[in-house]
Amino acid sequence: MYLRISDYYQNWYLLSRSNLYIVRALSKYGLKNFSLVILEYFDSESLIYGEQKWIDLLKPEYNLSPTAGNTKGYKHTIESIERIREASLGRKHTEQVRQAMSDSRKGENNPFLVKNMMINH
Repeated sequence: MYLRISDYYQNWYLLSRSNLYIVRALSKYGLKNFSLVILEYFDSESLIYGEQKWIDLLKPEYNLSPTAGNTKGYKHTIESIERIREASLGRKHTEQVRQAMSDSRKGENNPFLVKNMMINH
């Protein structure tokens, strides 16, 4: 959850994911106009159930998927793969974006730093 949410606070993420609905809204309205509220805690076995419960209750505007879960294990059709491939041909991050991505993940912002500290203590 930390990594997923922290991306929204990184300029490189906002620049590189401008096709996402939530990222476009964050860029348009600014982070100060959004808030993060943890509605309920669930153990990992109940997480999908809990996510679906809150999607059904709140019908959040920026959650475009009406079904909880993720796309892990989803198999794209050959046609979808070809469309994705064609859309990404020639796409390259600018040096500025690459540097911002690198800088945002150094030192305390390194996503593995917290994990390593937890393991070592």
